[in-house]
Amino acid sequence: MGRKGSGFVQGILYDATKIKVCQAFYEICDYAELSREWADGMWMDILSNRQIYKELTYYIEHHTFLDEMKVCGYSLCDLYVWQMNRYNLIKDTGKNSRTCNKEKMAMLAFGTMMNLLKNPEEYRKRLEEGQGTDKL
Repeated sequence: MGRKGSGFVQGILYDATKIKVCQAFYEICDYAELSREWADGMWMDILSNRQIYKELTYYIEHHTFLDEMKVCGYSLCDLYVWQMNRYNLIKDTGKNSRTCNKEKMAMLAFGTMMNLLKNPEEYRKRLEEGQGTDKL
């Protein structure tokens, strides 16, 4: 172990998994037309939280949410639906038009989850106040 010429450098373990996850994440962000600045900031946040990294890896592999993580009672699926409702309201389209970039909605759900982690009271309040429409 650790002999000269063995091709093994003692104490260094190389795992290409994070590189592959990173590449896939940036490909999704590019497809979703999210800015590089947004993607860079989000990637740093993802790396700082093991649970959200696990959720992202699952999303990349299965194209659906693992939904194990909950913050203030909200899962990524809840936040995705919230993003879709916001999109539909802003675009005044009703339900999921073809122009809706669902990858963008998924990435924004990850962003909202990070915001909930960082500032739970403020973001929980935003989620619970609704979309600004009149309530019956």
